[in-house]
Amino acid sequence: MPEFLSPWLIWFLAGVIIMLAELGIPGFVIIFFGVGCWAAALTAVWFPGALTAQIAVFMLVSLISLLTLRKAAVRIFVGRSEGASDEDTGNVPVGAHVIVEQEILPGREGRVRFRGTLWSAVAEEPLKVGAEAQISGVDKANKACLRVVPVRQE
Repeated sequence: MPEFLSPWLIWFLAGVIIMLAELGIPGFVIIFFGVGCWAAALTAVWFPGALTAQIAVFMLVSLISLLTLRKAAVRIFVGRSEGASDEDTGNVPVGAHVIVEQEILPGREGRVRFRGTLWSAVAEEPLKVGAEAQISGVDKANKACLRVVPVRQE
């Protein structure tokens, strides 16, 4: 076999290609197969003719690194955006004013007019039809339902 096709080089290049592919594929999984390729490349340096041992090392190291390192690696490399809020409100602007179209009672949904459309809404205190309310977020159980609070007149 020519020197440029030595088993360790093939394993090493396969590892590089797999690790680069991780940049385009979400999930943070296949990078550990690249680690397995590099472990197999080291095995190929020491035992160039032992293809079975190289494949076994590849499978074993890939599986062990995936199961033990993925959770820690995700914590390190997949963080939160700076300034991210604890609650995902989508494109609903917290603080926007709405008009109650159907009475809202605590523990029951009512309807409010927001952006020219009727939306489901919940509140912790009763709101009468025609009252002005302010959006305080979205319901955790139903992201299409607004949480509202009454607007206090000063």
